[in-house]
Amino acid sequence: MKISPQNVLKYILYKCTFYGDIITNLKMQKILYFVYVWYLVKLKEPIFEEKFQAWPNGPVLSSVYQELKQFGALPIDPDFSGLENEDDYNALLFSLGDARDLIDEVYEKYGSLSPFELVNITHKEISWKNARKGLDDGESSNNELSDKDILTQYGE
Repeated sequence: MKISPQNVLKYILYKCTFYGDIITNLKMQKILYFVYVWYLVKLKEPIFEEKFQAWPNGPVLSSVYQELKQFGALPIDPDFSGLENEDDYNALLFSLGDARDLIDEVYEKYGSLSPFELVNITHKEISWKNARKGLDDGESSNNELSDKDILTQYGE
């Protein structure tokens, strides 16, 4: 079942707000990447239709970046989630289905790390390295990360 990355973003933002954490676009991108990786490895299919691109600071979902770039390097405003009441929250949970537990696990593992700790981790990923081959460190790229590389790294 494919899930909207925007719904996963909203859920992670809700969790951050609930726990008093802050999250930036950069950190959100890395958390979303690990949700993608864990889901792919566990279920052998991608959670999102959209593929991550190999940007200089690690994997990025372009559509999510476009939505969050208004915040720059500042924390994402908790109101961005659009969750105004319990009905909104319940609809969001329903849209995530069984993936919610996996998202919770990823958040628990990576949520306490800084954005740049997460960047350093993603820069060691085979999929990111392969998609960045031949590019300078700061060079822009919309090269997509390979699911096959992810599965190879984490053991098919």
